[in-house]
Amino acid sequence: MISDSRKYLVGLVGPDVLEAAEKDLFHPVRLDLDCCDAIEIRYDFFDESEWPTLSERVRNIIANKIQIGTIRLKRDGGKFPDARAVERLELWKQILSARQVPEWLDLERDCLSDFKALNDMAYPIGVSLLISEHNFERIPSDMELETFASDIKRVDAQGLKIAAMSNSESDCDRLYKFAKKYGKKFQMFAAFGMGETGKVSRLWSLNEGANLTYGSIGHSEAPGQIEVSTMRRVLDQGENLHSQMEILAFLNQF
Repeated sequence: MISDSRKYLVGLVGPDVLEAAEKDLFHPVRLDLDCCDAIEIRYDFFDESEWPTLSERVRNIIANKIQIGTIRLKRDGGKFPDARAVERLELWKQILSARQVPEWLDLERDCLSDFKALNDMAYPIGVSLLISEHNFERIPSDMELETFASDIKRVDAQGLKIAAMSNSESDCDRLYKFAKKYGKKFQMFAAFGMGETGKVSRLWSLNEGANLTYGSIGHSEAPGQIEVSTMRRVLDQGENLHSQMEILAFLNQF
């Protein structure tokens, strides 16, 4: 599989962002949405009765952005109850039966047993699957990262995302090594650190082989997350920022 050569900045959409953008054509969140290349619809932040219409509502605001649909479990940093994980396939079915649907769905690695059933629903209508892993304690070892990639290649998923807590300045080097080796083997690939020492990796990982990164719209939803407007400024300065230190210096201006 050949990776997408573009670099994608993803902004998260929850109820506050969506409702503000719908009510006010000139609300600041609309500028944030314009900064993004893709939009993550966090279904777990919304009431379930709204789920089938969310993709269409987002497209009515910003039509030309790729959508990633996510029902994040609590154990992975979301709000959907872990005990209801088995119910998500039926909920995905409702989402995928709507008039408008996301181009991508995000499924956690620890729910990989659901991949075939979800892919059987998604693939016929042109929806791809991104497999994600979130580690809020540490960066996985090289061997653990290799196993992760092997698991995702085994099921033939089109996207991979890993976000893991960085605990030192050099912690993210393993993620960069991982991105260099596997980034081009997936259509969408994200590998970055969380936390203060992982902040710069959300941008520098795009120089190391990743093509997907995530920023915040409004308040941050993950440790070390950066506002999409600031990330867009950095990405627009890409040719002038040649190291992690230069990116950090640029970020400190904001």
